[in-house]
Amino acid sequence: MEIVWIVLLLGAGAIIYNHMYRKRMYREIDRLEEWKIELMNRPVPDELAKVKQLNMTGETEQLFERWRQQWDEIVAVKLPNVEEQLFDTETLLEKYRYRQARRLLGQTEDGLRRLEEEVHQIIHEVNELIGSEEQSRAEIEELRTAHREAKKTLLAYRYTFGAAAELLDVRLAEAEKHFQSFAELTEAGNYLAARDVVLALRQELDRLAAMMKDIPALLGECQTSLPAQLAELADGYREMEQNGYILDHLDVERAIEEKQNKIQQCLAMIGELRVEEAKQTLAELKEEIDALYDSLEQEVLAHQYVQKEMPRIGGMLEELAADAKETQAEALFVQQSYHLPPGDLEKYRSIEKQLHQLQKRFWLIHDRAAEAKTAYSLLKEELEQLVGHIGMMKEEHEQFRVMLQTLRKDELIAREKLDHMRKTLSEALRLVQKSRLPGLPESYSHELAEAKTSLQTVAARLEEKPLDMPAVDEALEEAKVSVERLYERTVEMVEQAALAERTIQYGNRYRRRYPAVHKGLEEAEFLFRHYDYEEALRQAVATIESVEPGAFNRVQQLWRADDGGES
Repeated sequence: MEIVWIVLLLGAGAIIYNHMYRKRMYREIDRLEEWKIELMNRPVPDELAKVKQLNMTGETEQLFERWRQQWDEIVAVKLPNVEEQLFDTETLLEKYRYRQARRLLGQTEDGLRRLEEEVHQIIHEVNELIGSEEQSRAEIEELRTAHREAKKTLLAYRYTFGAAAELLDVRLAEAEKHFQSFAELTEAGNYLAARDVVLALRQELDRLAAMMKDIPALLGECQTSLPAQLAELADGYREMEQNGYILDHLDVERAIEEKQNKIQQCLAMIGELRVEEAKQTLAELKEEIDALYDSLEQEVLAHQYVQKEMPRIGGMLEELAADAKETQAEALFVQQSYHLPPGDLEKYRSIEKQLHQLQKRFWLIHDRAAEAKTAYSLLKEELEQLVGHIGMMKEEHEQFRVMLQTLRKDELIAREKLDHMRKTLSEALRLVQKSRLPGLPESYSHELAEAKTSLQTVAARLEEKPLDMPAVDEALEEAKVSVERLYERTVEMVEQAALAERTIQYGNRYRRRYPAVHKGLEEAEFLFRHYDYEEALRQAVATIESVEPGAFNRVQQLWRADDGGES
């Protein structure tokens, strides 16, 4: 029974699915049918009728015939084929041949898509032809007006165009031929070719208009402005030479001649209507003329600099020489009290040598300026370099003077350090004396002797004449290490002795009960009396910790409390 129900349900499902699938396929057929009808109703005949209003000759006639044939083929052949395919699809559906029906529907849709593109292309080309004819007819009148205005301008202001006027006449005459060509192509129905003529004509007239706008200004610069600047430049050059300026290195006369030749080249370019090339050449020419002006101006500024700065630089050298003389006297005095390293003495001799060279160089520049045989710009450059060297030498000289002053300061600092280390040593001895130790270990006595000797060495170095500060600093460093080590050893030794004594006293309470404790403390006392405080403390701690763990911590706490109270 269950199997029967399952079979019935599957059968019902298949029937429902079959019904829905057929319904969807029929809807797809209806959609494609509507698309076919919409294509058939496109206004292609109306668009083609507009073409008939044009001259139906030449290119227009050929295009019209091609479009008409395309449309006729679409309506008479291709769309009926679509209709037949849709009918075949319905037949396949009725026979339940769904796969073949689906494939045929896909082919039909692809065909309609291609027809859609073909119809769109026909309408677009028709509109392009009609639009180009209308646009060209409107633009050609504008271009006629522009051409007439250009000819009027050339006629009225011919003198402002110079040699370019004749070639402009030729170009305008050639442009006029395009109007005739446009009329002939339009009359022959070749509207697209006529459109190309309009575009080319507009481009040519725009170029001529731009040239006619630029040429008068360019000619004005070539014939008036730039020659006047070059004449002014030549006059300024001659005047500066008469006033004693040395300008041979600028070669101004040759440069002016080159610029005049370039002007002639620009005039030739303008006459040949190479306007953009002429504009570029003129821009470069202006930059070159400006550079010449700048060169002459730099010579004037350099002359002012030399006249103004020469006395000041001489004064700087005199002041530096006076300072160097004072430093020399100071160095001689310092040498009597201090030992100067060879490098420092060599540095000072180098300063003296450099100063002599700078003075010699300055007077050479001074004499060349007086002879008026060297360009002021070159003299200015040399003076600027000289000022830079003077500044560096002043800095070196100041460093040497600071070094001399530092020697005395270093000596005072060294003496202060020596006094401080003596106080540190005295403090160490005071700690030993205050602790009332039974005696001092031999190693400690040796370190104490070393510390005292190092301090004596520093004192002896400070009394030497001349004073060698590097040797003093070396002795100071050795003494510092020795004294600090001794002080740390003193603090450690005093602490070990005090703790050893307190630990032995603490452990006395266990002597009678623990023979081992009695023996251990006796060994610690023996070591203490023979000044081995570190080993005595170790022995005492080990002894009491064997019977009372943590006892040494209590001894330390008691010792710190007593020591804090005493201090």
